[in-house]
Amino acid sequence: MNWFFSGLLIAASAGILGFTGYLLRRLFTTEPGIPDVSREVGP
Repeated sequence: MNWFFSGLLIAASAGILGFTGYLLRRLFTTEPGIPDVSREVGP
């Protein structure tokens, strides 16, 4: 049972690190102050 919780903790930590990395990459790859025109244009 201890191995199960250890694996669960490692999986949760990896998920949190991956999500944090994704958010940081999204934050630093977009130019702030420039509106996305393609999303605002509708039919």
